[in-house]
Amino acid sequence: MSLVEDHFKLHRPPFPQAVDKAALFAHPSLKEAVERVRFALDRDAIALLTAESGCGKTTVLGHLVRELDATAYHVVYSSMSSLKAFGLLSYLVTKAGLRPRRFKGETAHELVTHCRGLAKRSLIIVDDAHLVPDDSLEDLRLLTGDSLDQKSPFALVLAGQPLLRERLAEPLHYALAQRITVRARLRPLTDSEITLFLDKHLRAAGAKSNLFEADAVTLVLQHSRGIPRLAQNLALGALLAAATANKKIVDTDAVQQALLDQEAA
Repeated sequence: MSLVEDHFKLHRPPFPQAVDKAALFAHPSLKEAVERVRFALDRDAIALLTAESGCGKTTVLGHLVRELDATAYHVVYSSMSSLKAFGLLSYLVTKAGLRPRRFKGETAHELVTHCRGLAKRSLIIVDDAHLVPDDSLEDLRLLTGDSLDQKSPFALVLAGQPLLRERLAEPLHYALAQRITVRARLRPLTDSEITLFLDKHLRAAGAKSNLFEADAVTLVLQHSRGIPRLAQNLALGALLAAATANKKIVDTDAVQQALLDQEAA
């Protein structure tokens, strides 16, 4: 066991990068985002999910996919969003088990036809979509323009940072933007939510009581701006500082030491 787990008598490392169900804090903004994306999924529509980096876009997507019946849904996921023109479309086709065709129109048709022929419903997820080049965004529009008199062959989720909303508002992407049915936005944690967030993680790791003083939690909130990833990184550093100082609870001095350690790194 590491110093932190041993000192605080935890049965597993706190604040893991991959959040499991036991540690997931389903705050109102996260629950609303999941429900909105699920609404689009139920209608084989397009959803736009945006949030500042570290606010939990990938957590929302992971939670959504885990809740799906694997026998009823075929999921194609891509975070390779910086691929150049035609690259993203080819990558999605390859992930679906198909071969890209010579021309991108044929490749798009291949994927659409494949999804229509499946017994399962299809979900295509493009994560970090704010990094997608303009040409690749246009390629995604090709997937959605199959036929107006037929049911959509899949649901599409575009997830990215707020820049994605701005890019889709540009005239160049009007045709894709007008096809978006649902828009969801994750916000940072509030002052009351940050306490519950930290406690949820620590309880999942085996903590029997609250390990953070109230003032220490306030300091974590101030320096993380309520962004979950930043909050958990700072909290983990504060746990390490407290354990090194042989403290049984995390106080403001431990958080300050964690901040100094981050600056020195």
